[in-house]
Amino acid sequence: MSARLSVLLSTEGTYPFHKGGVSTWCDALTWKLPDIDFTLLAVMMHPYMAQEYPLAPNVRLLPIPLWGTEHPAEFDPTSRFSEYLERRWRARSSDARGFLESFERFLTCAIGRGLDASREERDGLADTLVELHEFFLDHDVRRTLFRRDSWELFDARLRALHAQDAPSAAAPSAADIAEALRLLYRLMLVLTVRLPQVDVVHSAAAAFCGLPCVVARKMRGTPYLLTEHGIYVREQYLNLRRTIRSRFVRWFMYRLIGAVTAVNYHTADQVSPVCAYNARWETWAGAAADRIRVIYNGVDPERFHPVPEARASSPTIVNVGLIYPLKGQLALIEAFALVRKRIPDARLVLYGSVNDEQYFAQCRHLVQAFGLEQAVTFAGATSEPWQAYQQATVVAMSSVSEAFPYAVIEAMLCGAAIAATDTGGVSEALGNAGILVPPGDEREMANALFRLLREDDTRAALGRRARERALRHFAQSSFLQEYRSSYTALSGRSGRPAAGDRLPDIRPPSAA
Repeated sequence: MSARLSVLLSTEGTYPFHKGGVSTWCDALTWKLPDIDFTLLAVMMHPYMAQEYPLAPNVRLLPIPLWGTEHPAEFDPTSRFSEYLERRWRARSSDARGFLESFERFLTCAIGRGLDASREERDGLADTLVELHEFFLDHDVRRTLFRRDSWELFDARLRALHAQDAPSAAAPSAADIAEALRLLYRLMLVLTVRLPQVDVVHSAAAAFCGLPCVVARKMRGTPYLLTEHGIYVREQYLNLRRTIRSRFVRWFMYRLIGAVTAVNYHTADQVSPVCAYNARWETWAGAAADRIRVIYNGVDPERFHPVPEARASSPTIVNVGLIYPLKGQLALIEAFALVRKRIPDARLVLYGSVNDEQYFAQCRHLVQAFGLEQAVTFAGATSEPWQAYQQATVVAMSSVSEAFPYAVIEAMLCGAAIAATDTGGVSEALGNAGILVPPGDEREMANALFRLLREDDTRAALGRRARERALRHFAQSSFLQEYRSSYTALSGRSGRPAAGDRLPDIRPPSAA
């Protein structure tokens, strides 16, 4: 056992290539725990993405680009190109036929059962993922999946499973089957990487990035810690209708994502949602209650603190978050248009990088339709979010779906008066230190914003209450200590508790 504790930290579409709450969490975790060695397995869109965050000296990056490569070995830092050529040759030879049995078991459970898989089926799926991983270490995944016998198996099993699940639906076309196989190929690239020997594996989502952790747990017995920021399966279900046109391919992805979520929950030794709200989803989806331990996000109060003299001179509403449909900026712009009728000098400043160009265009069009070009500012991403909160008269959070957003607790530590949608763990964070409104209700949001902009005493009282609550429950020191103790306990360095002795901690902090 190494003197220094080692952790494989796995992310998907976030750190270190994108700004956002998960990346803020990863950055704090790795920089503030310098005595722990992290291997960062980063599932990314393509290999040409620029890093948004500098990595700490104790972090080694292991990138996995899903797109933008002709062959997986082009950007595989775990193997030599000569090894890859050998894998390509073996994928053409007869020994690749042994893959078909594992592939059929995978399809039967993952696509046939999805999130409805029993505990036994989830365990079997985890074993099958190990078989596929071991096979792909020696055989080229692309050539293997696109062999004729692999295609024929995939085509026959998917058609049978779809007819069984949706007998009245139209049969998929060959193009539908091909699109599903192309997506599966890209998503299975996470199974091709040689995993380092570490003390603990830690996934930032119950997603495809968690599959290497599942494999390490089943193959080597490496303890697995799963953190859930949002509920991955729910968020993907909300997104698929927007991103995939084919009904059949959406059905395929619903089943695949459900199975991936299920096997992550089943295999993890500790499931740590960032709020108690998430724990309800996790237990519904099959996570064992005695493995759930809530660990709230934490923020540095030395960096996020009130600066009264920084407040803008005119009434200013600030929103911080990715420009993305789930963040609800369209509804916030509509609410602001109503506020502006009553407070003509009010301003709205939206901070955040664009994560959906089409949605951003809709936001800009709505601003123009209301004639608010001089009152609404899209300020882009900021590396100093505390300054955004410090300038705000009011902070608005308009998300349709959330877990336990950093934007809320950062604003709370800055002593901001907050109007937020009541979604996910937002009410756990705010308690009685802000105003909650239903998601997507622009009139209720407008009323809350108007009240906070006009009632100075209410605004000041809520700001003080918010900071006191954040200091009591959501300081960064507590968050770091929770993860350090989880790592050491899971690795056996501090008397790892038996699963039955670990009580679920899923109660939110009191409202006070």
